[in-house]
Amino acid sequence: MDNRQPRRGLATARSVLHVLAHLEAHPEGVKADEVAHVAGKSASTAYYLLASLVEEGFATHDGGLYRPRRVPQEHPAADARHQLEDAVDDLFLRTHKRCYLGVVRRGGIEITVVRGRQGIARMPGLGTRITDNAHALAMGKVVLARLRPDAVARYAARGMPAYTPGTITTLAGLRAELDRVREHGYAVDREEFDEDFCCVAAPVTGERGELRGIVGLSATTRAFDAEHDQLAAAVVGVAAEASALEAVA
Repeated sequence: MDNRQPRRGLATARSVLHVLAHLEAHPEGVKADEVAHVAGKSASTAYYLLASLVEEGFATHDGGLYRPRRVPQEHPAADARHQLEDAVDDLFLRTHKRCYLGVVRRGGIEITVVRGRQGIARMPGLGTRITDNAHALAMGKVVLARLRPDAVARYAARGMPAYTPGTITTLAGLRAELDRVREHGYAVDREEFDEDFCCVAAPVTGERGELRGIVGLSATTRAFDAEHDQLAAAVVGVAAEASALEAVA
């Protein structure tokens, strides 16, 4: 009987626990190369272990630093969060694309849930928080579209970095884009944050129309072009169903 595969799995599990323990011991954040040194792994293996912890919700990645995700002991909206997680699961099952849930916290959008599977391309550079890159991402546009004009102007005045040739970098361009988001009820970014990735996102609202979360997905440009209408319909449909549930929660 070949026991090599179970042993490899156990070794990987031990490595993940070792990395997680190191993150817990350094809540201020650590870099991937430090994790590689501490775990005695290659840089690529360290990145893989850290990415797995982020994807499963045990860690966050922001500004090049990895930190343990802090889960409050008591969360007044625990049921709502669980309900929105179900929406992300539903979106993944409908589209088979990498899917996300974002919530507005501490002046940014925190990506709290990611659903996908091995083999589905990851969007390069997308961490666990969306802040000054909101203009280049569909989830960010959903939130910006709900702001007052003066708040949008303040966001633009801080600078709108160009991530690709397709990134919107002017206030006039951003305002026109946000008008389209409000008109269509969902947002799209087409190679605006990464040149081979596109995203679709839509808001989940509560009984009074308040924003409860944002659901979205990312896809390669090739997949996006081939399935644009279906992907947009799936995102809008899941967001609408989740909003209906939130309204009666």
